[in-house]
Amino acid sequence: MKNLIFKTAATISIFSLGLFNAKTGLTDTYVYGSNSTRPDSLKVTFYQLGITNSDFTKVFSVLNSESGVEVDISNQNSINNMATGVTPVVGTYTHLYAVISNTYKMKGSSNGCYTKNTSVNQSNSVFDAADSTKNGTTFCSNCAFDGWSAATSNSAEFGEASLREQSFGVGNDGEPDSSGAYGPAIPSTNLSVGGNEVLSAKMYATNSSNPYSIVDENTAVSELPASSTRDRMLYVGELSSQVVVTDDSKGTVQIYFDYSNGLAFDDDCDAVKFNSGDFDMSVITE
Repeated sequence: MKNLIFKTAATISIFSLGLFNAKTGLTDTYVYGSNSTRPDSLKVTFYQLGITNSDFTKVFSVLNSESGVEVDISNQNSINNMATGVTPVVGTYTHLYAVISNTYKMKGSSNGCYTKNTSVNQSNSVFDAADSTKNGTTFCSNCAFDGWSAATSNSAEFGEASLREQSFGVGNDGEPDSSGAYGPAIPSTNLSVGGNEVLSAKMYATNSSNPYSIVDENTAVSELPASSTRDRMLYVGELSSQVVVTDDSKGTVQIYFDYSNGLAFDDDCDAVKFNSGDFDMSVITE
């Protein structure tokens, strides 16, 4: 079941093309280890969400909040009005984009493992898994992945963990350990718009002062900005069909998430990681 995150009945001029007939071909699904569950809560702070052209010189934001809107994307009954008073920006758009915080709040338990009340950065090779799968087939056995040391087998420590993803790969010091550590990376979330796949989706670790500005993937590790400067994640992907916004088209925006198997505990019950999830942005035109 997909989880309705928000529905805004604001009149907006978007998606005048027939984007909603094809079934999406979702990207690969990864499951880390054998102990996964739907989290009790998974809170993500959204700052921007909308459509754009390829270089962000033309942006139509369905959501644009300087302070951010925190949403629990784990709850199938969660409905939040994230966007109100949306004003159409006329133009032709080719990409879906989102700007979110790079710190997530997670709470959940499974098979004697519990998230604990702590705030941690991502750490190098702390998530141990005997078997991890891609589309149901083992791709790595007895492997250690980067993750968050935010789990315990002691139920008395059960609580909400705050997880900061400061880089897409870290060394023992918590700093980036390779060029491209700030992106592009492939999201663990399958993205689609109205049932049509978002093509070539990428994510980047950016900064709130300029969230569309990315660090060149070929930048040497020694030249990368410190991870302390990263406080936003930018998601961007090409739409399978371009979107034309006009003055007189109207619609309702619906955002869905499915993180029914999104929380993974490692075999040692001391670290957590995200499995793949699904995201869908639909627009019902009038």
